[in-house]
Amino acid sequence: MLAFDQSVIAEPLYLNDLPAVQALERLRSRHPVLDRLLDPARTTPSALGDAVAAMNLVSWEFEETGAGGRGAAYNQAQRATDNRAPGMAALLRLFSPGFDRIPGPDTLLLDVLGGDGTLARFVAGLDAPGPVILSADLSRLMVEACLARGLPALRQSATHSLIRDQALDGVLIAYGSHHLSDDDRPAAVAEAFRTLRPGGRLVLHDFETGGGTARWFDRVVHPWSRTGHPHRHFTRSEMFGLLTAAGFRDVRVMDIDDPFTLHGPDAAAARDALLDHLDRMYDLVGAGDTPASRRARIAAALPDTLGAIRVAPSAHGWTARLARTALVAIGTRSMPGGEGD
Repeated sequence: MLAFDQSVIAEPLYLNDLPAVQALERLRSRHPVLDRLLDPARTTPSALGDAVAAMNLVSWEFEETGAGGRGAAYNQAQRATDNRAPGMAALLRLFSPGFDRIPGPDTLLLDVLGGDGTLARFVAGLDAPGPVILSADLSRLMVEACLARGLPALRQSATHSLIRDQALDGVLIAYGSHHLSDDDRPAAVAEAFRTLRPGGRLVLHDFETGGGTARWFDRVVHPWSRTGHPHRHFTRSEMFGLLTAAGFRDVRVMDIDDPFTLHGPDAAAARDALLDHLDRMYDLVGAGDTPASRRARIAAALPDTLGAIRVAPSAHGWTARLARTALVAIGTRSMPGGEGD
């Protein structure tokens, strides 16, 4: 009878049916940028085992349908990588000194809640070379989808990064920050501070408590989504307090325009593409039994939450736009000795 290593089988799986040590070795060979980013102390077998076991225990919302998650529907929605193009471009500009341009390839950004790499794919489609994006996510399904597209990605928690101290030019926590619990929010901001080089910048994005987008989540997503939405959004004072408590300087909180933008060959097709995107992105199985019935019910819920869909001719044929206003906090890690304070 052939012998086999029981200890390997007992290890919690990290990615692609591999334990973390083997998976990270494969990632290093495919994405050499990780060699200079990974923290040796956080990537020992024992440290990785504890981290992966913790992630496997809590990650379900963006995993497979069989695990109760909505990851498959979410990934399908993200096939259109420009579905939030104005907002993603605005977030990227916040990493430039004057908030007026998208940084170039000499800037390394960590997308903490990167999902299946939507932001990285958006950057790859820009006319000019953009920043290097390293995607990260708690969900194994999300990170595997990102890696399958040839993009560098890590499976890690927002509160426990595998990246070494002062390694990054920028950290983005966006499009899912409300999934962080009250206890996790300070820890995630502290991890961003730890991993940023002096002068590096954190951008924290979510939607303001009590606003139209928060009402959309409360009145539509929570009752109709496969996973519900039992998550609290952010206030301006909370965002400001989180960044200042972590040690960031020049902290400011602002609104940005962050609409959904979907396209079609005619006005009706563009409108349907936007409604279908909302359906898939939030997996709104409770809205109806067919795509058409879900579109109708979602459309009826928009006036009292996100507002009306606007459709107009564009370079894409026709573009349907659904307005959202996002709340964003920006902070900079001080230079050594407080230089620049």
